[in-house]
Amino acid sequence: MSKTTNEHQVSALSLKSIKKKRELEASINPVQINQEDLPKEHFTFEDLKKHWDFLSNQYYTTGRMLMSSTMNMANLSLNDTVLTVEFPNKGSQLSFEENLYDLVSYIHKKLNNYHLKIEVKVNEHTEIKKAYTINDRLDYLKEINPALDLLIKTFDLDIKP
Repeated sequence: MSKTTNEHQVSALSLKSIKKKRELEASINPVQINQEDLPKEHFTFEDLKKHWDFLSNQYYTTGRMLMSSTMNMANLSLNDTVLTVEFPNKGSQLSFEENLYDLVSYIHKKLNNYHLKIEVKVNEHTEIKKAYTINDRLDYLKEINPALDLLIKTFDLDIKP
């Protein structure tokens, strides 16, 4: 018997030691949470985007500018409970994934929906169009707003370089 704890010491080869070892392992292992028991409130893309932008601003004000910038450059799309986050390159994806746990925890709590999954993709085929000449710029603006072409024709405007 141990004098300090008033407990019997257990031999490492006894049945009691195996029982104590299992009890210790059970106390160390985390409790398994059933995913279906977690809250699953409905939310909209606007709700999600509001919390996304708030967290991005929080990252910026606390000095984590890279994560804020990465979040701002991402293209987001929501399909039911799957948020697809698309980046233009692998480096942005890696930077984002380093902080993914904090982001997911925050979003789950704020939306009260723990079934939201985040899928991260890289789309390196995204073309960045650069308008160098006035005609290129005009074509780009017409692409954004087709009514601009009607305005030019209506007022017989002449675009000069």
